Amino acid sequence: MRAARTAAKSWAAALPAVMLAAFAALCLGCGGTQATGSDLDLRLAREAYASGYFLEAETAYERYLQADPHGRHRLEAWTRLVEICSGVKGDPDKAVSLLETATLEYGSRPKENWALLFRLGELYEVRGQRQKAIEAWGRCLDTADGDAEKIVHVQMRMAVANRAIGKSDLAVDLLTQSIAQAEDQEVRARARYELAQTYALSWNWAKAKEILQKVLSEETTPAETKVMSAFLLAEAYEVEHNLPKARELLLSIKDSYPNPEVIVMRLSGLGQHNESPSVAKLQPGDADMQNAGSANVKRRRVSAK
Repeated sequence: MRAARTAAKSWAAALPAVMLAAFAALCLGCGGTQATGSDLDLRLAREAYASGYFLEAETAYERYLQADPHGRHRLEAWTRLVEICSGVKGDPDKAVSLLETATLEYGSRPKENWALLFRLGELYEVRGQRQKAIEAWGRCLDTADGDAEKIVHVQMRMAVANRAIGKSDLAVDLLTQSIAQAEDQEVRARARYELAQTYALSWNWAKAKEILQKVLSEETTPAETKVMSAFLLAEAYEVEHNLPKARELLLSIKDSYPNPEVIVMRLSGLGQHNESPSVAKLQPGDADMQNAGSANVKRRRVSAK
């Protein structure tokens, strides 16, 4: 029995290589230019990836990287390997290891390295390593080459991460810079909303209220951002004990808020304000949206990704 299990494990480990060999035979049998060496590995990797054979694609991309240290398509290989590890296999640790190596390889090529560093920051954040995420995004700023869109995108992620570890002052600075630098009106509205949340977390509701009112008054503000801003502004009015205004705002988003049950609970709990600020940090579609609120109005903040 033990021998059978060992044989089964060995076969399972060898399966990607076996399937890759079969896939190679199939590709070669389809005609066209005969590829060899690293070119064949790259071709097999692309064909396997496109066909959904991700483990076989992973093996082929790894072989390509080993076989061609100066290949023109190494960035593609690194990127696809990270996608497979993080998205298909659910192995963020390996994805981080791959990105750490890739960012070193592209250290002298900032244009290519920007996307790698940004993704590295995202994966650090997924693992709860916010300080490392901030450091990776800081390196992103060094490779942005003055691109305002990239700079703002990175600064906003850094701001949210800094806020999550208690560095609200730094978050305010980053978001204020982002508002001034953002060329896209929708991005600017989103940055203002994040700034309002940061002030709310510090119990500076006067500042938060002022910013939220501006966000809601602008026609260019995306509908999603307006809904979340109205939700937070209702909190500000509740803090002021202006319950009629808070109720009016909540009723105005009753049909557009991602989770209507949250609005029902908020309405039923108006006036029973909790000691900690009830700051909505949820995005439509977040898995934790259903947890935003409870019967006793002890709502919790969830960091937006």
